[in-house]
Amino acid sequence: MSASEDPEALASFRFARGAAIILGVLIVLALVALALGFAFRGKAAPAPGAAVHVALPEGARILSLDVVQGRVVLRIHSDEGDEVDIIDAESGRLVSQAKAPARGSPP
Repeated sequence: MSASEDPEALASFRFARGAAIILGVLIVLALVALALGFAFRGKAAPAPGAAVHVALPEGARILSLDVVQGRVVLRIHSDEGDEVDIIDAESGRLVSQAKAPARGSPP
């Protein structure tokens, strides 16, 4: 390299500097997204041990209640038919529901 060539004027130096700036900006954006994700996710979950209320239809009764892999499985019988409700034990959110109409009722 001759004495007249400035390393900051070389194309490879400019490319490396641009890549470092872009990667730095991406890292900052990723950290901001991670912080926002933790902030919003933390607010959605109820406190551990908080009561969760499930409303049953009029005249319905619970036939069985099981806890499987963090889910509460309710088997319910009512005049309209039978149903199985699967509820997330931590959040109290209804995950899935299957209903079977009573015998003799139209589908």
